[in-house]
Amino acid sequence: NGWSVLRLFPFNSPSQQETVIVHQTKVFAGATMEFQGAWTTHPKFGRQFKATKAIEKKPASAAALEKYLGSGLIKGVGPITAKKIVSHFGENALEIFEGEIERLTEIPGIAQKKLETISLAWAEHRAIRDVMMFLQSHGISTLFAVRIYKEYGDNAIPYVTEDPYRLASDFYGIGFFSADKVALSIGLATDSNERIMAAIKHVLAASREFGHCYLTESQTRAQVNELLEMDLGERLPGLLKQMQQDGLLMVRELIVPEGANEPCYYSKTLYYDELYVAKKISVMNKPAPIDRERVEQWISRYCQAKGISLSDEQAAAVKAIVGERFSILTGGPGCGKTTTTEVLVKLLEAMKVKVLLAAPTGRAAQRMTEVIGNESKTIHRLLEWQIGKFKRDEENPLDVDFLIVDECSMLDISLTASLLKAVPNRSQVLFIGDADQLPSVGAGNVLRDMITSGAVPCFRLLKIFRQAQESLIIRYAHQINSGELPYIDSPFKMPEIWKQGADCLFLDSDEATKEQLSFIGQVKRYHDPKNAGLNNESDLDTNLYEFRTHEAVIPYETELNIPSKFQHVDIEKIFAAQTRVE
Repeated sequence: NGWSVLRLFPFNSPSQQETVIVHQTKVFAGATMEFQGAWTTHPKFGRQFKATKAIEKKPASAAALEKYLGSGLIKGVGPITAKKIVSHFGENALEIFEGEIERLTEIPGIAQKKLETISLAWAEHRAIRDVMMFLQSHGISTLFAVRIYKEYGDNAIPYVTEDPYRLASDFYGIGFFSADKVALSIGLATDSNERIMAAIKHVLAASREFGHCYLTESQTRAQVNELLEMDLGERLPGLLKQMQQDGLLMVRELIVPEGANEPCYYSKTLYYDELYVAKKISVMNKPAPIDRERVEQWISRYCQAKGISLSDEQAAAVKAIVGERFSILTGGPGCGKTTTTEVLVKLLEAMKVKVLLAAPTGRAAQRMTEVIGNESKTIHRLLEWQIGKFKRDEENPLDVDFLIVDECSMLDISLTASLLKAVPNRSQVLFIGDADQLPSVGAGNVLRDMITSGAVPCFRLLKIFRQAQESLIIRYAHQINSGELPYIDSPFKMPEIWKQGADCLFLDSDEATKEQLSFIGQVKRYHDPKNAGLNNESDLDTNLYEFRTHEAVIPYETELNIPSKFQHVDIEKIFAAQTRVE
């Protein structure tokens, strides 16, 4: 894996053997090395030096040089030949390899053919050494220097010299800041076009971490100015245009009502992901032929047999969705999306349609499986994620007639594009979710954008069922969506709600801290110095309901020093186990 464990003898204490861990694949016996890093202690192997930088030096003695040359470093030079070379040329042997390698024919046993073999091997070793020294001289750690050499080979020096910022895109773990240090070390001007364009690429790529697919010109300017600590002035529009012409970014006009359209700048991957999703939906967004009368009859029979009572909007949604190639089922919590989906799935199965269920997360997929009764997979498992990519795509699509994806508010634009690439155009797709939930962590607000666009058939469930109305979470969620500020009870003001099984509570941080300090004080007061004190959690039985509320905590309760023999007491575990609070 590129790591080496070295045993060596330091110059300052040659009789003491040390262990060095370094990410460097080729280190030969007899080599003289300089390491930078830190001392660590391994739980099994003890004292070690973990190096972040390794520089090869000239062997320090004739004996070391002989061992170095005969270590297998150079094809054609073994221990015997190495001894002859050092005996003949002395400590200048390396200079002979560097500048007068043809003189090796002076050594008995080295003819012209063997000289050619040695010359090629030495040239390869020198290339590796030069690349490693170049990269490390510009602040690149040994770990990344090895990776860079493996990827670029002998071209590493010209590649990095010509465009140091390519390191950020070519190597995971080397971001803009590391590449920028290399660029400035090489001598690139702080206000060079290359540096500014690299910063633009960085802020566009980094914006996806905040959920953005694009940045406007003003947003780009502000972020690049802050990143580089400089004012771009009038240079930005020209550089953005140049980057667009060079294919380094993409631009789209944002339609602004009652105003001039504003250009939006994308990283290439997000632009093409967004474009693909829009085109795919456009292609699929067509009616599917169905026998509506038979569908209505089946729904009626199934619900009667299973004792299911669908609301009018639920029944209408099932009938409509089965006749759409691409559609959305949405609604707040407690509005019956799951029941509607269950009936839809059973209807499709009765129609001999192959149905696949999926969700963005494992928990959502498991919940879908439990409620509907059919296996649901995570999207990554469905698309068969392997070594950085999905196996399922346009060339290897899913075998599916109807794909149902739940919790689609979690979908970002890139995952949505990957999913739709694996869906044949002949198939039907249903996205389910509540757009009022938190948007995806990744770039894009896919579900909400689809709904607000009006371009996708959307079926919204509004009725809250009686069972759901009993949930405080659902009640408060709908109040918030309606613009009302819910009043959420606090267990510190109304301790009885702990016992009532309320599913939504408001814990004010100040009140919570006050109660925790009071609890710690009770633990302290419980201790009697005359006995062994607390032996286990069960020795303490404190009832949270008996705590005083809305009082200032007595100072001595919070400032006392707990005896050392009670340092092991885990207050949080006691709180959870002994306060009889579920």
